[in-house]
Amino acid sequence: MVQVYKCKICEEGFIGDEKPTHCPFCGAHIENMVLAKDYVKTEVIELTDATRKNVEAAVGIEISNAEFYFCAAAKADNVFDATMFKRLAKIEAEHASTLAKIIKAKNPKISREKNICGRNKHNLKESHEREEKATARYAQFLGEACEPRAIEVFEALIDIEKDHISLTEGRF
Repeated sequence: MVQVYKCKICEEGFIGDEKPTHCPFCGAHIENMVLAKDYVKTEVIELTDATRKNVEAAVGIEISNAEFYFCAAAKADNVFDATMFKRLAKIEAEHASTLAKIIKAKNPKISREKNICGRNKHNLKESHEREEKATARYAQFLGEACEPRAIEVFEALIDIEKDHISLTEGRF
């Protein structure tokens, strides 16, 4: 039977016969996918200055990564990598949007035209490095957060970025 699911992280909906193992929009793991009728939003409360600063930094990381991935997709030398990089670009853009909501900022502008990448093997290595850096920063930000929504999002982002690291393991 077709159901309507909602992601607790990016708050996007999904219609399908089964709960997806990962959110198709932000990559959040299955435990973050709930039936829409059971969805309860984690409200954003007043943020500490440290959390606000960390979320702003995370938005910047995700914008930069999305722009890099759009460039890498355009320069990929095979369908697999082009598809992977394009999907990663869209996921990172969704992360930037999700984080911006926490600080009540406008939806970030992400350029698809920046020439900020190299050729395929170089991009695989840079992708791996970017995801490792993001994971480390988000672990730091998580340790400094005390607000439930920030904690929820940073925990999910760490898991998602680890998934992204696995995509490039041993490929460069």
